[in-house]
Amino acid sequence: MKPVIGITCDYDHVSHASIVHEGYHRAISIFGGLPILLPGNNNKNDIIQLLEIVDGILIIGGNDVDPSFFGEPPHRKLGKVNPYRDEFELELVRQAIEKEKAILGICRGLQVINVAMGGTLYQDIESQLSNTPICHRQKAPTWYPIHSVEMVKGSKLSKIVGIDDIRVNSFHHQAVKDIAPGFNVAGYAPDGIIEAIEMKDHPFVLGLQWHPERMVGKYSHGDMIFKNFIDTIKNI
Repeated sequence: MKPVIGITCDYDHVSHASIVHEGYHRAISIFGGLPILLPGNNNKNDIIQLLEIVDGILIIGGNDVDPSFFGEPPHRKLGKVNPYRDEFELELVRQAIEKEKAILGICRGLQVINVAMGGTLYQDIESQLSNTPICHRQKAPTWYPIHSVEMVKGSKLSKIVGIDDIRVNSFHHQAVKDIAPGFNVAGYAPDGIIEAIEMKDHPFVLGLQWHPERMVGKYSHGDMIFKNFIDTIKNI
């Protein structure tokens, strides 16, 4: 039996549609998982029932996390927020970790994991970190790597990718500020921005600031991340 991976969706308030880029479910399928979409449900009991169906969770990218969830007022550069999605994904992460489900968070997904477990974010890198010379919102094709990420030696992520330095794509203006208790930094951009976090005492809770699903089949580290995610679930 293939492990079932629940993939969160974006929610468009204008069209009232749940949306997910095909790259996410395609990557899960390629590496042996069975993807199902989770359109969002803020009922705690329903979330608990959802987690009885799935073996792992993929939190996808999207708009900004509302800073009220980490105790800050909105910065003038805050982008679009989606309270419906925030509430669902934050509770989903908390419940999934409590039930020891594997979680992969991508871009916004990393930020959701960090906030759900007690961390904070920079609401806008460029205005809050004046010494940040690197472009974190590329205009290159989405699969193209624009800057490097240095792995933290000894991290689970470094063992997954097998090298000390990788090049990644980048589409964000928020980033981890204070890392959540129980987590370690697993990778940094050259300007010091946290690009990856992982939970210390858990088989697989990994957050990545870039989009490996866009790099699958083109760059080996994208393949390795999804393969390890699925393989770990099979062995839990």
